Amino acid sequence: MRKMQVWAIVLSAAALWAGRAPAGEKLDYPEIVKIRDEGFRRSRVMEFAETLADLFGPRTSNSPQYDQAAAWARQVFEEIGATARLEPYALPYPSWANAYTSVHMIKPQYMTLIAYARPYSGGTDGRITGPAVAVDIGRIFDRRDLERHRGKLTGKVVLTAPARPLHPNFAPQAVRLSQAELDDMSELRILPGPKEAHPKESVAAAAPLREPLPESEIIAFFSREGVAALIEPGPAQGPAPMDKGLVVVGSGRPFAVSSGEAGQPLSAVVVSVEHYNRIMRLLERGVDVTMELETRVRCDPADSTDYNVIAEIAGTDLGDEVVMIGGHLDSVSAATGATDNAAGCAAVMEAFRILKAVGVRPRRTIRAALWGGEEMGHLGSKAYVAKHFGPAGAATRPPEYDKFSVYFNMDWYGRFRGVFLQGNDLVRPIFEEWMRPFHDVGMTALVPGNTGGTDHVEFTAVGLPGFQFIQDDLEFFTTTFHTNMDVYDRLVPQDLMQASVILAAFAYEAAMRADLLPRTPDQVENTRRWHK
Repeated sequence: MRKMQVWAIVLSAAALWAGRAPAGEKLDYPEIVKIRDEGFRRSRVMEFAETLADLFGPRTSNSPQYDQAAAWARQVFEEIGATARLEPYALPYPSWANAYTSVHMIKPQYMTLIAYARPYSGGTDGRITGPAVAVDIGRIFDRRDLERHRGKLTGKVVLTAPARPLHPNFAPQAVRLSQAELDDMSELRILPGPKEAHPKESVAAAAPLREPLPESEIIAFFSREGVAALIEPGPAQGPAPMDKGLVVVGSGRPFAVSSGEAGQPLSAVVVSVEHYNRIMRLLERGVDVTMELETRVRCDPADSTDYNVIAEIAGTDLGDEVVMIGGHLDSVSAATGATDNAAGCAAVMEAFRILKAVGVRPRRTIRAALWGGEEMGHLGSKAYVAKHFGPAGAATRPPEYDKFSVYFNMDWYGRFRGVFLQGNDLVRPIFEEWMRPFHDVGMTALVPGNTGGTDHVEFTAVGLPGFQFIQDDLEFFTTTFHTNMDVYDRLVPQDLMQASVILAAFAYEAAMRADLLPRTPDQVENTRRWHK
């Protein structure tokens, strides 16, 4: 961003601040001016994001890459003047990382496939070659369906799903929230309207009424039968088509084969739907297809300890009270986890850099968290909340519970447009004032209802104030969400600069106000679009 543009942003804010804040919520305008000036003129957010994505990505929880990224982030926090530590927690899954994937169709014609190892699958024993066969595991409903394949799969490469039809997509790939959308989201719906389906719910709704056998039983059978490898197509991502070489690999889970009777996990790869469909069409025509593939994985069943990165700027007279900001450090394995969520972690780190650079002396301690295990069910934040504040449903709470003010979360890469209130309307006048210095950079909306799907919900689950920002979608749901294109090139520098500055300002204002942020026992379901 050029210097004149930056100063236009800073100076335009000064005009907005000519009016006085309402009595009851005092803003430290001079400090906010310093925060804006530092964050817009001397930002390092893209440097942090590039390192996390290009040098360490992908960052599957508890993988070597994740551990390296966590150690680096801790070092950066310390270099900018914060204290930092790695806080361990137990994972129910072993350490896993993909080291090499190579997949090809050899006959009837050669084709290199766009393919990625399925998380927590096994590796091959070197390069393997074998005939391809189709077995739709979604239509294996009982053991009799399995028996029909007995003795027929040894050495075969099994395609596990039908072809997925593709259609032209006429919607724009990159979008920002319009003012009309923000207004609609911000309007309180007095009477409940029709529930809008979460993308995952849309996929579930299309599933067959009859449940197939558990995947674990099917894959164990394949392993005993000597299947060479499994291939599945990249799925659609809710309403998004996810084609044109985009492959949704997802967060995965330990692959469904026991280490006893069934042996080691099978090698499994996720292939772009266009390449997968070509192979399926050839098989349906009765053409013999030969595949060649090799996958190598690093898996340590003995290693089940993961880490959250925790950093602090110590408070002064209210130093035993805590304000938190955070985002998740882990990512899925197909790309470098730039938009989900190196962007959020880089913004949190940049917010801390800004606060230290301008020399704030917060009353409350400001704490940053880069969470592990978010992609596996918020495991890092869940463990942290349980340790420090008590698990959901606990009858009693540790002393830290009453000293906690608020947690602000950033998960993905779009510009901040406002805040989801999580049904806590007591914070509305507070956030309205905190947003006022940032109206000129698009921060204007307050949505009454809640949003889920990321780490702030672990705080709200125990009755603590936790909030996720409203962010522009950009290309998240059309291109990068858990795909092979979640890479640094998709990041938008001005959006991450804006988010970093607002994170720093919100953390500072929460740390300086007279009281802790108010809590509410209830949440309001008022979201009309699925949005983290």
